[in-house]
Amino acid sequence: MDTFINNNPTLALLIPGLVALMALILAGRLYFSLRQLRRGQTAVLGDGRDRDIVAHAHALQQRIDGLAYDIRQLSTRLEGETRRMDDCLTYRSMVRYDAYRDLSGMQSTSVVLLDAQFSGIIISAIQSRDHARIYVKDVRHGESREKLSPEEEQVLKEAMGLKTLKHHKAVGGGGAA
Repeated sequence: MDTFINNNPTLALLIPGLVALMALILAGRLYFSLRQLRRGQTAVLGDGRDRDIVAHAHALQQRIDGLAYDIRQLSTRLEGETRRMDDCLTYRSMVRYDAYRDLSGMQSTSVVLLDAQFSGIIISAIQSRDHARIYVKDVRHGESREKLSPEEEQVLKEAMGLKTLKHHKAVGGGGAA
């Protein structure tokens, strides 16, 4: 080997110089790649963050898991509230009429109050010059067990948004209403 270095001193100096130059170019390239990576990490993490991207991703995952839990809790509460709302009076209608056609005016009234399942009551106040009567009829799923007057059928179908209503046979007493 002594002979190679002695015979080719330029080549002996050139090879280590080329290796050093290649190492310098590689180091510069790695430096710029690292700078670009740091810039991207700063964009994700923000300035002044002392944690790395893995810790940041872990913290984000914990927050996402917490949000998923909160969404499940809200969904459960919403289902309970929806059930409560279905039991509230949702549909109503009123009709005024002259029940006895005795020229006393439109003094009689029928009112229906229904929940989301079309269950509730029909209240009819029948007025004449010398007396007044009040009837209350139960409605379950849009049907009454008692016979309904034409005005009560009208107010029930208006509340339910229907054009026609099935005629029901009287099971119990109904009276004039």
